[in-house]
Amino acid sequence: MNKRLIPIGIDSFKKIIEKEAYFVDKSELITDILTREVILINRPRRFGKTLNLDMIRYFFDNGVSTCDEYEQRIKGKIEVNNKYLFKGLKIEQDEEIMKHQGKYPVIQISLKEIKESNWENCYEGIKKIISQIYMENEYLVEKMHEIEKETFEKIVKGTASKVEYEQALKNIMVYFHRHFKQKTILLIDEYDQPIIAGYVNGYYDKVIEFMRNMLSAALKTNEKLEKGILTGVARVAKESIFSGLNNPDIDSMLIPINDDKFGFSDEEVKEILKYYEKEDSYEAVKEWYNGYNLNRKQIYNPWSVLKYINDKENRLISYWVNTGSDELIKELLKSNLQKVINNLNKIIKGEEAIKVVNEAVNFNNLNTDENSIWSLMIQSGYLKVGNPEEIGKDPNGNGIIKVKLEIPNRELKGSYESMIETWVAETIGNLEIDEMLEELTQGKIEDFIESFSQLILENMSSYDATGKEAEKYYHVFCLGLFVKLKNKYYVKSELETGIGRSDVILIPKDNKKRGIILEFKKARYRKTIEEAAKEAINQIEEKKYETVLKEHGVEEIVKLGIGFKGKECYFEQN
Repeated sequence: MNKRLIPIGIDSFKKIIEKEAYFVDKSELITDILTREVILINRPRRFGKTLNLDMIRYFFDNGVSTCDEYEQRIKGKIEVNNKYLFKGLKIEQDEEIMKHQGKYPVIQISLKEIKESNWENCYEGIKKIISQIYMENEYLVEKMHEIEKETFEKIVKGTASKVEYEQALKNIMVYFHRHFKQKTILLIDEYDQPIIAGYVNGYYDKVIEFMRNMLSAALKTNEKLEKGILTGVARVAKESIFSGLNNPDIDSMLIPINDDKFGFSDEEVKEILKYYEKEDSYEAVKEWYNGYNLNRKQIYNPWSVLKYINDKENRLISYWVNTGSDELIKELLKSNLQKVINNLNKIIKGEEAIKVVNEAVNFNNLNTDENSIWSLMIQSGYLKVGNPEEIGKDPNGNGIIKVKLEIPNRELKGSYESMIETWVAETIGNLEIDEMLEELTQGKIEDFIESFSQLILENMSSYDATGKEAEKYYHVFCLGLFVKLKNKYYVKSELETGIGRSDVILIPKDNKKRGIILEFKKARYRKTIEEAAKEAINQIEEKKYETVLKEHGVEEIVKLGIGFKGKECYFEQN
């Protein structure tokens, strides 16, 4: 029996239904949409935002999407009806809701490709999107006044003024209402992409001004607006872009409204695995791709689940991490390491990291406010929140939320290791690291000690090896070094073993190879680095850190205690 097509990368709701591809039914989202005037939905990339928005479009759209189609319809030659697309879906069972199907003019635009390096090109990209909407609805001109026709033509040609483009979405809703005697539904996908591009490339103020004016005109007290739905990754602060709006509803990773309408629920994953005869891998899939807590519901990364199901070799690997550019997050962590090192270290080690974050991200504060970085990482899907608790509002009405920061799943844990590996490689150089690690794993311990000491002396200035977070810098620094061995070793950091926790344990995948334990101690108060190194080696013995290596059948074990103070370090070996 042939299985249904796995809809990887298909964002068209109509195409999925007509091709009878596998569809995880999220149609009940429409019920919630009908209760709201304006809603902003924030979810990580590839969590189904575009597909859901397209589904909403086909539900509400009166079928007049192009000039040619309209001409055919008014001449009675075709009857446009998308009701068949919802046959058998959950929403079809609600007769009252179905009365809204096919009743509204709909504007749907996507800003996801607006990633320009300068404002001029960004503005041109947005202008072309608006011009296209006007071109597809040229039939509206027949009921316009002369001055409206002139502006309409300038927008189509790309010669309109900035103010005319800012007002364009609002104005075309007026024309729709005049034509159909019906208000418009406005759908904007990835509204934040031009804003992020503006921040990264230095034209943030210009793009924010344009977006604020355009959205305020279209969404604030607009009598011709039926519903406004915006999607994006980041919840941009209200004072930055939504100051003109009257409290849009927010559906975010921090305070979700539609918790299970984006991403896959546990039951949906079980069902899809069973359908494709991969139910035996449920526990592994859960470990790799589950982990987002929304209103106490467990949500899986849908892209990774579908990619795994489509993989003929049944590989459990990082599918989602490599699908898009998150250079903003990587650069923020790297350039603000001094601020984030304490909590980043706790997160990586699985320790409790409690923070108070703002529901919204103020991009103007990203390089000065650690909490804004954590908020962006949560919204982008790089962190999950445990036990979120709203404890108040800021002066602009954004939620202030107390959260426990955690890495969602095994896929994301690997991304942190990769980021740190890249940072360290950029600081030191791949060749030097490779040579040093070869010395360690080949048993040339004296050479390794010399190389390691030299690397610390030359490169730890990039980190704060003298401050109160020194041990955490060493931990992150060494994780970046040793993660390069992951093809031949299981690199365990802060592993619970014996009767304590070790800093780093390298467990060879071939147990005939040597295993390695490293413990770091800062020389505090009046202690020397020699005394700190001795204390580190004693801790390895007392806590029986070799237990995990012996459990893997490793017989040859190297134990290294490293004492350090500032850029100086000293080794003890057993």
